[in-house]
Amino acid sequence: MTGHSSRVLIPAPLRALPLGLVALALAGCANSPAPNHYQDLASAPYLAASTQGTGRRTPYRYEMAGALSRYRAIHLLPVRIYSGADQQFGTLTAAERAQLAATAEHEFRAALAGHGILAAGPAADAVELSITLTGAQASVPVLATASRLTPVGFAMSGLTAATDGEGRLSGMVIYAVEFREPGSGRILWAYVTKQYPNALDIGATLDPLDAARAGLKAGAQELARATVARLRPQ
Repeated sequence: MTGHSSRVLIPAPLRALPLGLVALALAGCANSPAPNHYQDLASAPYLAASTQGTGRRTPYRYEMAGALSRYRAIHLLPVRIYSGADQQFGTLTAAERAQLAATAEHEFRAALAGHGILAAGPAADAVELSITLTGAQASVPVLATASRLTPVGFAMSGLTAATDGEGRLSGMVIYAVEFREPGSGRILWAYVTKQYPNALDIGATLDPLDAARAGLKAGAQELARATVARLRPQ
């Protein structure tokens, strides 16, 4: 009986790339930009630099202590695409931005429903939640995957499985989360976050927008868990 090989199967386009070429490509590409303090957000006057250990992913935040404990559920508003002058979509087309907005709508709705806190519509005991996409960057699929699979790429991207670093050629997504008091629109909890896949998530590098999609899925689950802890028990 023959044993199964434990080798990672590298796609043909990656095998065709000389390691030196991969190294040069990686060396010339910087990490994605840090999120801006977006001036056209409703929460902009409240957002301050994060003092918590999540500053790399979530550099700005605001929270009114205990404010969400008055509510039992979340009324998710339609996902918005930020159009301010300080947006960070780079070269992404309007169609690509719309695709990510649709993904965000699906992932946040699914995450909230999965935790049993998604309201069917406006309600007195449902806090409003607004998600605004403010930036994103597509992956360079072959080279982003190479940065995870080839020894030189893995070393130059500065990644280990245990770190929270992002690959130099991997995509990302930035969005704002704003919880609002129904009726008045008063900001109760808000933050701006940048999400990107784990360093070893090969599947998030095969399509240019896969990394951004993976970031939205992870961010939605993270938000749902954090929200459950703040709401009034069912």
